[in-house]
Amino acid sequence: NKPMKLTKFEQSGFILETNDGFRLAFDIGNKTPVEKLNGITADAMLVSHIHGDHFSFEQIKTLSPKKLYLNAECIETLGEETLTSEILTVKVGDEINVDSIKVQFFNVDHGPNVSAPLKENFGFIITADNKTVYFAGDMFYESGVDVTNLEVDIVLLPVGTFYTFGPQEAFDFAKKFKRIGKVTPMHYEKTPETREEFIKLAVAEGINTESYIL
Repeated sequence: NKPMKLTKFEQSGFILETNDGFRLAFDIGNKTPVEKLNGITADAMLVSHIHGDHFSFEQIKTLSPKKLYLNAECIETLGEETLTSEILTVKVGDEINVDSIKVQFFNVDHGPNVSAPLKENFGFIITADNKTVYFAGDMFYESGVDVTNLEVDIVLLPVGTFYTFGPQEAFDFAKKFKRIGKVTPMHYEKTPETREEFIKLAVAEGINTESYIL
């Protein structure tokens, strides 16, 4: 059996592959060129919220997940769109099993700078192969679950500022976890320098940071 693998795509997109080869994609949106996804498939996919950099039909169709987990707000936009995936509705507080993976959905506060208020915006706690991954989604204000008692192997935090945490806020938040194996910055396509800033802060504090670049 291979160890669990986490591959980062643009913005906040990832594919987690369990040691038995099950592939869970999340938040691969319009910042990832469709060509880059050719030949890559997912067994299941999660979407944190309706914004195009996290939720985009083209990318979903290319990945063609068998199961697609969406909130009601995303489902309302489907209209005449034909997706091959089975679509399942999820909401804050849900805990689901996707094959051998457990996913818990929590509420995320996207902050004051989004153009229109969101009905639903998720973060995820994903447990697979006895490892825990915390995905903060587009978090601007600390929100969701209390992390002070949380022990996680990988924390995925946005660092791009304005719509989400900036490097300093992400770093301050990371320090609140009871234990972190490593932290990976995300959501910096427009502001690549925020990734560098965050990594400097984390390294200076002795926090193990790993940035997965395809």
